[in-house]
Amino acid sequence: MNPSLVQTRPGFSGISLPLILNKENKFLIGFIWYVMATSLYLIANRFHYFEPQMLPMSAIDTATPFWPQTVWVYTSEYIFFIFCYLSCKDVVNTNRYIYSFLFLQVVSVLIFTLWPTTFPRENFPLPENLDAATYYLFSSLRNTDTPANCCPSLHVSSVFLSSFLFLNEQRKKFPIFFIWGLLIAASTLTTKQHYLIDVVTGFLMSVLVYWIFYRVVSYYPLGQKPAGANR
Repeated sequence: MNPSLVQTRPGFSGISLPLILNKENKFLIGFIWYVMATSLYLIANRFHYFEPQMLPMSAIDTATPFWPQTVWVYTSEYIFFIFCYLSCKDVVNTNRYIYSFLFLQVVSVLIFTLWPTTFPRENFPLPENLDAATYYLFSSLRNTDTPANCCPSLHVSSVFLSSFLFLNEQRKKFPIFFIWGLLIAASTLTTKQHYLIDVVTGFLMSVLVYWIFYRVVSYYPLGQKPAGANR
């Protein structure tokens, strides 16, 4: 969609945002977006105003086996984001994605800061007979990502929010990315990175943020006034 043809009608919330991304700056904006999102997460992952608290294990948490090999599914999230972002062809849709993803990141980090939670990883040591590649990947993950920042799972919310962008274009791709997202969400349990409640709240967060930025907020071309603004 040509952003110059976007109707600048305000949403019922009266909130309008400029279309900052275009085909020429897509890679630059994507890089800035990646740096900002990663920095926000890592800061909240390591610095807490309050002591992170463990959550009670549900029956499903207890029954779910520790399956270290699924760390490959878990870390496929990073490839997932790249595929989603590069596959998005509609400029307005990509702008919605950037705004919604960063909003999700900021809100999640605020929650992690004010109500930090943690997972008892020490109860699930890596088996000694684990193959070298999986052991290295899992060890690197645990060294980089502390067991804090559990609820809601940003890992889960971000993959589902990313899959939702295909509800607005290239709809045939949505089932593929949604199922991929489901597998990633399930892997947060089998790698013992998250509780079940983290997965549920993460999914609900993605639905709420999607609704706000795709159904409530309106967008207008950069350099123009939004509809309803004083002329």
